[in-house]
Amino acid sequence: MLTHIKIAAAKPAAKSYNLYDTLGLHLAVRPSGSKLWRVNYRYLGKHKTLHLGAWPGLGLADARAKRDEARRKVSEGIDPALEKRRAKIAARYAAANSFEDVAKEWLGKCEREGLAQVTIEKIEWLLAKAYTKVH
Repeated sequence: MLTHIKIAAAKPAAKSYNLYDTLGLHLAVRPSGSKLWRVNYRYLGKHKTLHLGAWPGLGLADARAKRDEARRKVSEGIDPALEKRRAKIAARYAAANSFEDVAKEWLGKCEREGLAQVTIEKIEWLLAKAYTKVH
C-alpha cells in the first residue's frame, strides 16, 4: 500500500512509471514530475482506466474514496469513465445555455434587424433586471 511518504519521495524518471496501491489504484509518475491518480477496472470484459486527478491536489485518502466510488458504480453496471465524460459535457452544455447568453444572442439579432435604438435600450434595461446577480 502507498503512503504519503512514498508518494512525496517518488522522483521523475526518463520514462513514466506507476506506484501501486490496492484494488486497481495507482499513481502515475511522469517524466515532467507530475503525479496523477488512476484506477484500473474492468467493464463489460474490457480493461479501462479512470483518471481521478493530480497529486497533491487530490490526496491519498481522497483518491481511495474515489476509487471505492468507481468500484461501486461498476458493481451497479455503470461505467464511471463514461459517466464522468457525460457529466462534463452536460456541465459545458448547461453553462453555454444560460438565460443571459440566450438573451444576449437575441438582443444581437434585434440590433441586426434594425430595431430603433430606444427599443434596444428598453430591452437591455429589462434584461439587466432579469439576469441573476451574484453578490
